[in-house]
Amino acid sequence: MTQRVCVLDVTSADFDVDAYLSAQLKEKNLDELVKEEEEMVTSVRRLDSDVHQLVYENYNKFLTATSTVRKIQDEFNLLDSEMESLSSNMKNISALIGELSGVLGGSREGVAQLGSSYKVVKGLQSIFELPNTLQASLNEGKYGDVVRVYQLAQNGLKKYADIKSIVEVQRKIDAIIAQTENQLIRVISGPTDDVESVAEATGLLVKLGKTSSEVQKLLLESFDESLQNDLRQLQNSPADVLDLVDKGCESFIPNLTLLANLHERLFPDASQLLLDMLLARIAEFHEVVSALFLASSDPKDCSIVVRALDRYYRKMSTCRQVIKGLDCSASTISLIREVSKHEVLISRKYITEEIKLVLQDIRQTLLSESVDLSALAAKLEQAFVFQVKTALANLLLFIASDVTFSSLPPSEFQAEFAHSVHEEIVIGAFKDITAVAETYGSSEEETRYANPLMMLLIAFTLHHLANKSSQYLLSLCREQFSLTTSKAVVGLTSVSDVTTLSKSCSQALLRRFAKFRGLEMGEALVKGCEGLRQPASAPVGVRSAVRRTVEEVLECDTMLSRLLGGEAGRKESRHRRTLPVPSAPDSSRDSLWCERIDFNQQLHFNRASIIGAIVKVLLKSFIESIRLQTYGKFAVEQIQVDCYYLQKGVSPLVADEVIVNSMVDQALSSALKRCVAPELVHPNRLRQICEEKPE
Repeated sequence: MTQRVCVLDVTSADFDVDAYLSAQLKEKNLDELVKEEEEMVTSVRRLDSDVHQLVYENYNKFLTATSTVRKIQDEFNLLDSEMESLSSNMKNISALIGELSGVLGGSREGVAQLGSSYKVVKGLQSIFELPNTLQASLNEGKYGDVVRVYQLAQNGLKKYADIKSIVEVQRKIDAIIAQTENQLIRVISGPTDDVESVAEATGLLVKLGKTSSEVQKLLLESFDESLQNDLRQLQNSPADVLDLVDKGCESFIPNLTLLANLHERLFPDASQLLLDMLLARIAEFHEVVSALFLASSDPKDCSIVVRALDRYYRKMSTCRQVIKGLDCSASTISLIREVSKHEVLISRKYITEEIKLVLQDIRQTLLSESVDLSALAAKLEQAFVFQVKTALANLLLFIASDVTFSSLPPSEFQAEFAHSVHEEIVIGAFKDITAVAETYGSSEEETRYANPLMMLLIAFTLHHLANKSSQYLLSLCREQFSLTTSKAVVGLTSVSDVTTLSKSCSQALLRRFAKFRGLEMGEALVKGCEGLRQPASAPVGVRSAVRRTVEEVLECDTMLSRLLGGEAGRKESRHRRTLPVPSAPDSSRDSLWCERIDFNQQLHFNRASIIGAIVKVLLKSFIESIRLQTYGKFAVEQIQVDCYYLQKGVSPLVADEVIVNSMVDQALSSALKRCVAPELVHPNRLRQICEEKPE
């Protein structure tokens, strides 16, 4: 079987063509035979091509080898001729040496002595020329050559130190070396732009005999002066905080690290003096930067402040890594805390100033005849919310992910900062706006001259802030500054405290508004009624001052409806009645059982409650004015008409009509007490008079 395979293998030496063809004809059909033929032709052609390529490659290698052999042969021929010439020259030199030995054999000692004398003369000549050589090198600034030549000449100078002329040379050399030392000290003390020159000068001074401590002291003094110059330039060049930090990072910090590295290279075993000096200069740099950071007064520049602070922190961290043993992290973190606290405080101040500007603008708007109170209240509230949100957004930059110092442990910065933002910005803003609000209606500052409507607007705004915006702003702050955990909220002012503060202030302002408005109407009513104390005839109509008072109450009701919502107008009276007709004894007895009037009761933000408070103050003024006078019969009748008209006009507008009725009764009773023979108008006539329209 193996023999048959070998016969059919085309690559075998025992290949049999006939057997192969016979096997192929038996095993394959015509298509397979044609395919086999094509593959075999392709293989033969490829093999032929490979053979040709091998032949060409070998031929090229042969030609290259032949050329190389020829070159080697030519070089060997040239080398043979040179070797023959060298051999001839060596023979001539040997012969010449032999002849010289014979000629100079007797004078060998003289020649040796002559050579020694020549060396001495050359040495003395170099010593006498040494001052000129040193001076030339010194003039060219080649201090290294001066020191090197001087050290080489030391042995010769010591050897001939007793010769008078050499002493003079030594004096000149000492003067030149002293100048060289001064120049080297000047190089060290000058600007340190060329560090290698300073390093070379330091090494040369040590070679000239200066101790390491002396040279180190000179170097540190130079470093200190250079850094102080940088600080003076920073102080004298006015710039914003980012420019100052950039300049410091471009000049002071690189110089500091460069000088520290140079000192470490020259004096590796004496670094404590360097650290003391660097810490002192860094402290001064810190003061310069800190003063400019804390001089910032515009919270709009918060992004610039954060960028500058972040750059300063990174550079200080780099110094700590580059300079071994230098740790200024405590002062840097302290600066971050101070600057962040400063930004919080100026942001709070800015919020208050903006709110005051809005209030001032509202005061100017209220001087016009037609104003939209609801729009003004919305403007004030939106301004407050916008300013607080803007401040939070600016301060959020301090803990942004791209700020390097935001990666500090929370206990070192973020926790205290977040607490400060919550208490100073959000809580502080509510405290400030309530403090500003409390000045309105008080007897202090220029706000006492403000329109009473300002008190109403601010009260309404504070009430709305307490009910809606306070919860929103506190939640926003706590979410943005990661104050949502139970541990983080410890020590934070709660929403209920803010709500209580705002509502108590709004309640006080609302009472002031009601009091001011009631007193204004009451004074106008009293002045209008003083002109006719003792009329000569029975009343024929309601006094114009009383009508005007009722109209003002209606106008106030309409104004409140626009601000608080609801439809203005009268509601059905639940206690329709005419004034009673009491006698004087009856009025004295009834005054003991009249309705108790509470002028400090809780007011609600609705029209009826506010109008009721205004009417109580108004009627109180009217009652007090009645009690200060005496009346005749017709005057009492006029008061009865006025009281009935007041009762009819304002009772439907208040929340508690009983109180209005009681106070009107008190007014009429007071008039009856102050009349000798009082007579009252019949109820029908009373109603008829009040329903008649004025001419």
